[in-house]
Amino acid sequence: MKRVRNIACIAGMIAIMMTSTVFAEGDLEITGSYPENGQKNMSIENVSVKVQFNKEVGNKENQEANNKCFKIVDDEGEQLPIRVYYNPEDASEVLVLADTTEMNEEGITVKDNSDYTLQISEEFVADDGSTLGAADDITFRTLNQSRNNMVYMIMMVVMFGGMFFFSSRQMKKHMAEENEGKVKEEPFNPYKEAKKSGKSISEVIAEHEKEVAKKAAKEARHAKNHAEQEVEKIVEETNGNYRVKGPRPISAGGSSYITGRKAIAEAKKAEEERLARRRAAAKKKKKK
Repeated sequence: MKRVRNIACIAGMIAIMMTSTVFAEGDLEITGSYPENGQKNMSIENVSVKVQFNKEVGNKENQEANNKCFKIVDDEGEQLPIRVYYNPEDASEVLVLADTTEMNEEGITVKDNSDYTLQISEEFVADDGSTLGAADDITFRTLNQSRNNMVYMIMMVVMFGGMFFFSSRQMKKHMAEENEGKVKEEPFNPYKEAKKSGKSISEVIAEHEKEVAKKAAKEARHAKNHAEQEVEKIVEETNGNYRVKGPRPISAGGSSYITGRKAIAEAKKAEEERLARRRAAAKKKKKK
């Protein structure tokens, strides 16, 4: 009887141990990942997947075996070379990264607008000995780079087109404002002015000649001041060491101003010639 009780006790202990072992093996789970399963528009540069478990998996004794539990394959089943990293600050996190060095050596490239899958074997083991129990896949789709490049080019064309349009519009507006600011000077008409003011034609012409002479004198003074400033500038630049061969008109220095009595005489002569032409035209018209 005692022997039977001992056998029953041993059998119970074995059953408990087996139950605990089965529970431990099926207790490891994936709690999250980035990218998530089914995520789209992932970059083709530095392809990687971060996996979060509910238990610590950073035990160095298991890393060599666990590294073989990961694969990244494309939609045709072609495998990418990878590297597996364990987070020293979070032992429940694993990063699976495409090995770009080996990819470059083997001429492997990540395709755009394509599906890639991280495959995790059911044999992946946690630090406490529990395994994943069932294989798991995390699939993501890479970015459509050609379409993005086209969208980028269209955006650049639209942006530069908009900049050109607004700059042209602003320039036209600026030119219109400048043209509006310029007052168009109408030609002098002594008959119109005489009729408007009630003065005789000779009085109107005399007043106009005074205004012309006054304007010419003002321009002459401005030209003189400009010439003096130019001389002062030359003296300053040469430290006062300059030599003049002889008297020269201000136009020889590049100025377009007409100075002094010459300006008054030329303005008066031009006005007299214009009035003479008008009188001749009026006389001819009267004879007809």
